[in-house]
Amino acid sequence: MNRAFTLIELLVVIVIIGVLSTIGVIAYNEYSLDAKKQATIANWNSAIKFIENTFAQCKLKGSTAVIELSPTAGRIPCATTPATQASVNAMADTFMRYFLEKRFINPYNVNDEWVVRRGSGGETVDGRLRLDETVCNNNRPGNEMSIWYKVHDNSGQIARMKMQHWC
Repeated sequence: MNRAFTLIELLVVIVIIGVLSTIGVIAYNEYSLDAKKQATIANWNSAIKFIENTFAQCKLKGSTAVIELSPTAGRIPCATTPATQASVNAMADTFMRYFLEKRFINPYNVNDEWVVRRGSGGETVDGRLRLDETVCNNNRPGNEMSIWYKVHDNSGQIARMKMQHWC
């Protein structure tokens, strides 16, 4: 009596293994993209909290205070009243240098910068944060800082931050 598998049985097993591996790869890719998106949002939230905490220090220390982020990143002056485009951009540059010093990485591609400071939108790199200034949205004079993030499904958001006396 011959107890070998037939060619049809072997082909059925190979097809089943192929289908299961395809499902696994697709699920892994979706899981991986979602993890990268969540890491980008976590970076964004960390940056927002740091900027908000710096502005809160200014509120506590008064308008004559200067907050030093680090010796190489620079300082944040608390006396910008009302905030001009140039003063907000200078602060955004200081925050960007500080964040780059902390060596966060872009979750989508470690070779891409994770934070930039530029205006006028057009950010195309997934996993990147963009610091910018924008006009106060309540038709009052002055400017405020904004921080954006970009992810693969284009569901990025913006946060607007300002010191109490800016707008």
